[in-house]
Amino acid sequence: MKTLATFILGLMTLTGCNCQKAVTEKENITSQEIMKQQTIPVLEYEAFTRGFYQKITVTDQKVSVVTTRNGKAVVTPISDKDWEELQSLYATVDKEGLATLESPTQKRFYDGAPIANLRVIDGDKIYESAAFDGGFPPQAIEKIVNKLIEVADNIKEQ
Repeated sequence: MKTLATFILGLMTLTGCNCQKAVTEKENITSQEIMKQQTIPVLEYEAFTRGFYQKITVTDQKVSVVTTRNGKAVVTPISDKDWEELQSLYATVDKEGLATLESPTQKRFYDGAPIANLRVIDGDKIYESAAFDGGFPPQAIEKIVNKLIEVADNIKEQ
């Protein structure tokens, strides 16, 4: 009798573990599918100087804006039109070449402009541009940087 009870208990334990394993595998597949559906990775634009700070993060058709160094992020959905435009602009960005872009101006060296950079977080890889003057991005990323700023400014107006 004890043997039968032990056998049934062991069988139930093994069956329960298999169910959890199946659920975990299904959740992993769902996460992978979501990553495939997301057409652009996380985009971050950051500009700062002594008295100014702005960090714009775009992910999953949402924009997050932080305007003080330890401030809270304001998260807002991005309109379909702006999202499509960001997707098309992102398609033109050379992630591998971001670090070698040269700033067209040098105003950040004498506090004439905030220090800015663009960061692309694609899975576990991070691509970051060289520092450039806020408001004067390198030509190769000018359109996407200006669009990120425009989307963030739309939050302030709402």
